[in-house]
Amino acid sequence: MTVFAVSRRQVLQTAAVVGAVGVAGCGGGGSDGGDGGGGSGDGSISAEDYPNVDEWLTETEIGGADDTYDGSLTDHRDNASLTVDVGAEGNDGNFAYAPSAVVVSTGTEIRWNWTGEGNPHNVEALPEEQLGESDYEFSSGEPTGGSGVKYTRTLEEPGVVLYHCEPHLSLGMKGGIAVE
Repeated sequence: MTVFAVSRRQVLQTAAVVGAVGVAGCGGGGSDGGDGGGGSGDGSISAEDYPNVDEWLTETEIGGADDTYDGSLTDHRDNASLTVDVGAEGNDGNFAYAPSAVVVSTGTEIRWNWTGEGNPHNVEALPEEQLGESDYEFSSGEPTGGSGVKYTRTLEEPGVVLYHCEPHLSLGMKGGIAVE
């Protein structure tokens, strides 16, 4: 009997390919309630185009892997702003960002909004504490609890933003943004 070892990353990559094949040719002429801009049609982009984001969200040597990440990035390139929920359901509690992996255009304002669940949280893009691959460096400050807490950042330059929640990094509370 032959036994095959399969990594989580291989499973996610296969799922992303199967998902992409499954939606091929399914484009319709109707509106999805968006702003009428371009985008990828199905709202997601394969992570193979953004290996740093994929590695960060599946990496387990630095914190846990994000169990809400499915191997794709949500396409928000046609939006002037994006709200990311902090304390969304995931990683065995309310220890996730939603969405955790996105693609945005340069000049997009990102608003991290605390849900009030799984507190306290923060948002940190600190390349020296991560993979060293983030093109942005910032911190919302010390972890804070409560709902309605907000942190806003406008992403002016193309690149990659890798970020995490300091107290919940070990649980996989990570996010990634590709800026085009």
